[in-house]
Amino acid sequence: MKTNYKARLLMTTLPALLLIIAQLACGASTAQQLASAVPPTAAPQQKTGSEPTQEQPKENKPTNTPRPTEIPATPTPPPEPINLVVYGFGQDKQQLGYGFIVENPNRGYAYESSQYQIAAYNADDKVIETDSGYIELILPGQKLGIGGTIYLKEGITVAKIKVQLNAGDAEATDLTTAFTVDKVAYHASDMFSQAMGVVTNPYERDISDLRVSALAYNEAGEIIGGGLTYVNFILAKGTTGVSVSVASKGQVAKVELYPTVSGLSMLTSSDKLPVGAQSLALAKQGYGQNESQVGYGMLIRNPNGNFAVESTMFHITLYAKDGSVIAVEEGYVDTLLPNQTLGEGGEIYVDKEMTVASADFQIKSGKFETSDVIPTFTAENISYQADRYFPKVTGEIASPYTKDITNVRVSAIAYNEVGDIIGGGFTFLDFVPANSKAAVEVSITVAGIPTKTELYAAVSALSDYK
Repeated sequence: MKTNYKARLLMTTLPALLLIIAQLACGASTAQQLASAVPPTAAPQQKTGSEPTQEQPKENKPTNTPRPTEIPATPTPPPEPINLVVYGFGQDKQQLGYGFIVENPNRGYAYESSQYQIAAYNADDKVIETDSGYIELILPGQKLGIGGTIYLKEGITVAKIKVQLNAGDAEATDLTTAFTVDKVAYHASDMFSQAMGVVTNPYERDISDLRVSALAYNEAGEIIGGGLTYVNFILAKGTTGVSVSVASKGQVAKVELYPTVSGLSMLTSSDKLPVGAQSLALAKQGYGQNESQVGYGMLIRNPNGNFAVESTMFHITLYAKDGSVIAVEEGYVDTLLPNQTLGEGGEIYVDKEMTVASADFQIKSGKFETSDVIPTFTAENISYQADRYFPKVTGEIASPYTKDITNVRVSAIAYNEVGDIIGGGFTFLDFVPANSKAAVEVSITVAGIPTKTELYAAVSALSDYK
């Protein structure tokens, strides 16, 4: 029986909770799950035929070799604990950025679910603040950096930190394949300094909630800050840009980025579609830059007439001409209805001196839900209002639904004369009355004067139905 999807619109999705539940339901270790996603390598060829070997003496050849005495098995030594290689911190006003590197000295064991604790002390050796967390996986022989930020009360000064480790579960594995990072750069700012880079996924599996730590160093090679972020997904065998906010003190000479799976990462989900379903498609995408703002737009198409898709993720990376990352944007599309093409617009802020040379748009389909085809919001009376500082798109959103719907997300997308997307933006409409219309205006960033603009409205995770 098909679900009444109108009733489902009364519910908001909880993607993070679903990830946790799915992870808890799986019995395989993290190392085992990743090992199953490593591209296969050619196995060494084995000899065939009946040539005699040491284990297979020639037929009829007499032998007086005495039968060997059984030798007791040598006890396997327990794995060595993980080591704290180096650590450091830096305070920038009310932010304390810390970083440390741990090493797994074992060649045949990975450590899973290890714990760490951070304690910050003042000059009187009193504990000011603490932080803690888990290191989901440390591969055999791996050195892994862990970064983070602690917020302090105004007027507090940290004199030192202490790092403690508690090794988790040792799992026998030959897995050494790890994420790699390229094009690492540091962008200093008075407000939010960033460490940026391009992460490559070596596994044949999409991975969600990738944890990326940043460690900042001075000229002497000392750790003087750190930071942490989560990338909502990285596609199988794919690359994606990452940006990590860094808190530090002093002149940063170098930054390092360390991506790894987290406790929230979805490793076991099969990316197989439901029977009869098709993947979502990016029908069109583009951007336009106006000084320090970049307006973007993309059209996401659900080709399925009997499936709605909830909590689809998107990731946008803006690149400079040399391939370095300028900025990163990510988010969720709450609901894509059957046969719907939905426009998603927005704005990204970049440094004024940076010019975007290209943009990479990626989507990852969410949860497929059986549904009848139902009507969508439509837009009417659309108009572009030019302005030197605050251009906008105005129009009316018409609702086919029998209930008032609040917090409707409205995206604006701008096109040039040849149909390329040259800008975009979005806003939230307070509510759209049942079976009626509501006026809306959306501020956009656009490169040049658009010849056509569109408005797309959809329910959001904040929507309510009255």
